[in-house]
Amino acid sequence: MDPKSSHMDHWDVEWRGYKIDKNGSRFCEAHPYVINSQGVWEVMSYKAQGMSFWEYPLPNLEIIIFSTYVIWRLFDFTCTKIGFRVPRFTYMMIAGIILGQTCHLNNKLWLHDIFFPDDVRPKVAETLGAFGFLLYWFLKGVTMEAGTGVRMGKKAGVIGFTTMFAPLICGNFLFRWRKRGYISLLTTEYRLIIFMQSISAFTSIDTLLRDLRIKHSEFGRIALAGAMVTDMLAFIVTFLNAMHYEKYSGLLQTIFSCLFFALMIFVVRPAMYWVIKQTPEGRPVKDIYIYLILALACLSFIYFDAIHSYGPAGSFVFGLTVPSGYPLGAAFVQKFESFNFGAIFPLFGSLTMMQVDVPWLLKECGNLIRMEGQLYEVVSFILFVNATKFIASTIAAYSFKMPLRDSFALALVLNNKGVFELAYFAYAVEIKKVRPEVFTIIAAIFLLNSIFIPMALELVHDPTKRFKSYRERNLAILKDGAELQSLVCIYKPDHITSMINLLEAFNPSKDSPMACNVLHLIELMGQATPMFISHQLQKPELGSISCSDNVITSFSRFHKKTYEYTSLDIFTSVSMTKHMHEDICWVALSKSMSLILLPFHRTWSADRSTVISNDDKLRIININVLRRSPCSVGIFIYRKPIVEYHTSAYHCKICLIFNGGKDDKEALAITNRLRLTETRMSLTIIRFTPTFSEMNNQEMEEAFQMVSLKETVTNIVKEKDESVTYIDKAISDGSETSKILRAMGNDYDLFIVGRSSGVGTEATSGLSEWTEFEELGPIGDLLASHEFPSRASVLVVKKQEYIHHTKSQKRRSK
Repeated sequence: MDPKSSHMDHWDVEWRGYKIDKNGSRFCEAHPYVINSQGVWEVMSYKAQGMSFWEYPLPNLEIIIFSTYVIWRLFDFTCTKIGFRVPRFTYMMIAGIILGQTCHLNNKLWLHDIFFPDDVRPKVAETLGAFGFLLYWFLKGVTMEAGTGVRMGKKAGVIGFTTMFAPLICGNFLFRWRKRGYISLLTTEYRLIIFMQSISAFTSIDTLLRDLRIKHSEFGRIALAGAMVTDMLAFIVTFLNAMHYEKYSGLLQTIFSCLFFALMIFVVRPAMYWVIKQTPEGRPVKDIYIYLILALACLSFIYFDAIHSYGPAGSFVFGLTVPSGYPLGAAFVQKFESFNFGAIFPLFGSLTMMQVDVPWLLKECGNLIRMEGQLYEVVSFILFVNATKFIASTIAAYSFKMPLRDSFALALVLNNKGVFELAYFAYAVEIKKVRPEVFTIIAAIFLLNSIFIPMALELVHDPTKRFKSYRERNLAILKDGAELQSLVCIYKPDHITSMINLLEAFNPSKDSPMACNVLHLIELMGQATPMFISHQLQKPELGSISCSDNVITSFSRFHKKTYEYTSLDIFTSVSMTKHMHEDICWVALSKSMSLILLPFHRTWSADRSTVISNDDKLRIININVLRRSPCSVGIFIYRKPIVEYHTSAYHCKICLIFNGGKDDKEALAITNRLRLTETRMSLTIIRFTPTFSEMNNQEMEEAFQMVSLKETVTNIVKEKDESVTYIDKAISDGSETSKILRAMGNDYDLFIVGRSSGVGTEATSGLSEWTEFEELGPIGDLLASHEFPSRASVLVVKKQEYIHHTKSQKRRSK
C-alpha cells in the first residue's frame, strides 16, 4: 500500500519514526542482522562505500542514550546546586529540545543522521524508550497504595471530584461557544485538551511530590488521594465516552476492561500476597516471581492495546495489584527504578520532545500577540480551563479547613502536567487525533508548566511541616469508648519491659479499647539495604529466628492477656539513625495514630538507682520526633514498674502535675484513660500557683477570677471521683517547686507532666536555666534527673501541633 494514502495532509510532516518515505528505502537489511560496525577494518576494506559507525543500530542507540543522559544530568546537577528544584522529567524534556534543535541547524550534519535518519531502519531508541515508559508506569502503580483515596474519605472524594468536573464542564461550555464561530482546532483536539487539562494524573503528581521531597506528608497524601480520585473518574468518563461515540466497539472495550479489573482484584492481588507469604522474613523475593510479574505487566500492556485502550494504563493497573513496600514492591523498585530512570526512560522524554517544532512556534508568537492563530487559540483555552481548575481546587480544599496557603499549594500541584499528559498527546499524534503542530504547542506548555509550578510551590508551601496534620490527632478529642491508636517505639531490648508495663497501665477493656502498633527500629549497618517488615504478612524462614523475635514474643504475650480489647501490629524498620524519626512520623501519619510512645534515651540499673546507659543518638531521634510528630507524643522514663498484676494487693499511685497548658490538658486526658477501668489506682493532681506577694495587680485580678483546681479538672474530665486528690501549692519561684516535688518523690509510682507545664510562670522560674534535657521541659527534666530522690517512673507528654484553619486561628486569638 502506498504510504501516502494512509496520511492526511496535515500529518504530512516529519515525525521521528513516522516519516513518509517518498522515494523508498535506501537501507538494505543484511542477514544475519548486523548490529555494530567492524570498526577500522570496515573503513579500510570499503572506504567511502562503507557505512559510518553511527548508522549501525547498537552504536546509534549508545550515542543517543549517552548524549541524552549527559545533558539532562548536567541540568539536574546544576539546578540542584543552585537550589532550583523541578521534576527530573523536566530536564529530560529540555534535553530533547536541545538535541532536536541542534540536529536541525544543518540537515547534512552527522548528528542529524543519528537522531533523524532519513531511511526506514528499525527505531530501536524509540522502542526502548517506549518500554522505559511502560516500566515507569508499572513501577508507579507498584509504589502507589490502592486504598489511599478510600482512606482519606470524603475530603479526597470532594477535592478530586471538584478538581476534575469543574474544568470539564466549563471547558465544554467554552468549546461550544467557540464552535459557533471559526475554530482552527479539530473537535477531537478540543475534547482531548479539555479532558487532559481536567484530570490530575497520579503519575505526574507523584513524580512532582517525590522530586520536591514532600510526598511523605499530610499535604502529599491529600494531593495523591485527590489525584487518584480524578484517575478513577477519568477511567469512568473514558468508558462512557467510548460507549457514546463508538457504540458497539466502545461497549466491548468497556466490558473487556471491567473483566480485566475483576481479574486483578480477585485473582492477581491474592496471588501477590501468596508470593509475600512464600518469602521468608528478611529474605529477597525469588527472581522467578519478579520476572514472571514483569512479563505479566507487559502482557497487560498488550491486552489494553488489543482492546484499543491506552496500553500503558494496563501496566499501571497491574502494578496497583502489587503490594507496595517491603518485600515485593520494594524488590521491583530496587531492581529496576534506578536503571530505568537513569538509562531507558530519559529516551522517551527526550525523543518525544524532539518533535517540537521550535522555529514554527517562534513564528506563531507574533499571532499570539495579535490574539489570533492556533497558538492563541490553544493557549487561551488552556489558561481558561486551568484557571477554572485552580479556583475549584482552592475552594474545595479551603472548605475542608486547610489553610489558605496550603489550599493554593494543593491547587498548584493538581494543575501540574508531566509525563502522562505528554505521552498521551504523543500517542494521540500516532493515532491521528492530534496534529503535530498542536502537539508542539501542548508540549511547550507542559514544559513551562513543569518549570513554573514547582517555583510557585516553593513560595507557597512550607516543606518543614510535612509531617504535620490538618486535623487533631490526640487523646483529648477521643470520645468515650473510642479506640486509642498508639505507636510504641522500641530501640533496644531494654525498652521492651518498660513499654509493656506502660501499656498494661492503660488496662484495655470494653470501655477503653486499644490498637497497639509496635515499631522495632534497628540501625542500618554497613552497605545493607533499608527494610520495612510487617510481621503480620511475613514469617521467618523455617529454622531461623526473626531479627525482632524478642519483640514479637514479648508483645504477643501481652496481647494474649487482653486480646479481646487490643489489636496488635508489629513492624520492623531497618534504617540509618538519622532517618529513624522519619520512619516513626510516617508510620504515625499513615496509620492515623493518636499517641506515639518513645523510650527515654537513659537506662537505669536493676535497682533503678544509677544510670547504666546514655545513648545520645536515641535522644536526637526523640527530639526530631517531637518537632515533626503528626500526633501527641509521650516520652517514658522507666525506673520501676507502674503496675504489678502478679501482686494481688498492689495499689498504683499516680501524680499528675497540672498547670493548665495545652500539654497539661493532654497529660490529663492520658491520666483519665489510665484510670478509666482500673479500680486499684489512686490519683493526685497538683497545681503550682504564684503567691500573692509575687503578683502584680493584673495577676492578682486573674487569680481571684481563677476557679479551683478541682473545678478546672472535673470540667475537663467530666467526672467526679472521691479517690482523686486535688492539691494547690502556692510558690514564689522554681526552687520551691523543686522542694515540693522532692518531698513527695517517694510517694508515687508514676509522675505525669506536660512538656510545657509551668513554662513562663513562677513554677519554673530558675529551673529552665538548669534544664539538661530540653525535650522533657523544665519540670519533666527535674523529675527525670539523676539527683531526683525517687524511683518513680515519669511520662512527659507533648500535645500534637496540627495545622489550623485560618478562620479558626482568628477565633482562638480573639
